[in-house]
Amino acid sequence: MTVPQLCIRYTLQLGTVSLPKTANPEHMRSNAEVDFVIADDDMAALRKLQDMDYGEHTAFPVYGGKRHRRTMKDDGLDSAAA
Repeated sequence: MTVPQLCIRYTLQLGTVSLPKTANPEHMRSNAEVDFVIADDDMAALRKLQDMDYGEHTAFPVYGGKRHRRTMKDDGLDSAAA
């Protein structure tokens, strides 16, 4: 499973439309391989993730670089605790 596949599957399970953007045929094929289900507990954990404020770069948090990435462990949701 890739991060894009997880994101696409998450939006599908929320009942929303996902519009992945790629011109790469290999990525298109990979993005379509979402024949798995995210468990209810994992969906709940994903819904609890909080947005980070990256100032003027909030729309593009990958490039913001102003704060560390928040992890599930930071929120007490690491797999060891589950």
